[in-house]
Amino acid sequence: MWTWSRKELKTNAKAAMKGRFWKDLLALIIVSLIGSAISYCVLLIFNACTGGRLMEYQQTLQNIQNGPQNAEVIQKLNEEVGPAYSLYSMINSIVSLFIVIPLSIGTYRFFQVNRGGKASFSELFVPLKKFFHIGLTMLWLGIKVFLWWLLLVIPGIIKSFEYSMVPYILAENPSIKTKRAFQISKAMTKGNKWHLFVLGLSFILWIIGTVCTCGILGIYFAPYYVATFVEAYYKMKAKALADGAFTIDELPNICMPEAPAAVAAAPVVPQAQQSNFVPAAATAAAAATAVAAANNTVEAAPVVEEAAPVVEAAPAAEEAPVVEEAPAEEAAPAAEETPAAE
Repeated sequence: MWTWSRKELKTNAKAAMKGRFWKDLLALIIVSLIGSAISYCVLLIFNACTGGRLMEYQQTLQNIQNGPQNAEVIQKLNEEVGPAYSLYSMINSIVSLFIVIPLSIGTYRFFQVNRGGKASFSELFVPLKKFFHIGLTMLWLGIKVFLWWLLLVIPGIIKSFEYSMVPYILAENPSIKTKRAFQISKAMTKGNKWHLFVLGLSFILWIIGTVCTCGILGIYFAPYYVATFVEAYYKMKAKALADGAFTIDELPNICMPEAPAAVAAAPVVPQAQQSNFVPAAATAAAAATAVAAANNTVEAAPVVEEAAPVVEAAPAAEEAPVVEEAPAEEAAPAAEETPAAE
């Protein structure tokens, strides 16, 4: 089992938001406003088609839910506007599935790219290029979790966390196959479901504070929450990649696209960056550098071997009988004995 520290994730999230907070917040506001505007436009269209009765019917339903029920009113409204309201609900659900949900996934992509500080707001709309595929994948996700909830509550909760990384995976690679997205999410969350649950639970005071301040605290809480879970995603992604759960081609690094070039120039990776996905690219770049260095060493080897005969020829010069002429020095003592003869 591989675990991580909640404090570490939140510290990394704050560091990722530093100098980019207002940009992150604006991205969330843009997606929220677009989603609300789309739903409201659909409501206006159907309301116009029913002569204004649809909004009246919707308001009446809300009043009935908040007060005593009137069976006669409900029956009359169902007969007059019921079919139109059912059609509106169905169309609104389809629009939310194929437009609003891909836009929401676009916020994850924006935060992923903005970890490198270079995100543009166009990243929010990248998942819309694969809106049909993403919509069907998220629909299948909802069906699977719902079926597990029907079975038992506990398995439903477990499966909810098991598939919780699917939106982040789709954000990083909108073209990935549905089956692979579920498989990779399962590999990432293996041994970490409880930690994800506790991580979400650790924000309970932020949620209470947001409610008590009428949403004012949420101005900081919303980007902070998303950034923290993006950090958790990259932490689990690095471990799953090391375990061989997927390849780098399936989930390419989008947070720091220039990282491989920088690493090639300086292969030493700081320890603080090893929690991100970048070290995987760094390892590949370092490996390529090592292979190139090894190839250069092999090519230089024959030069050393050719120089070897020259070194071996040196002893032949040393065989000259210079040292053997030492007997000339021995003759000196003989000359010194001459005075003795006198």
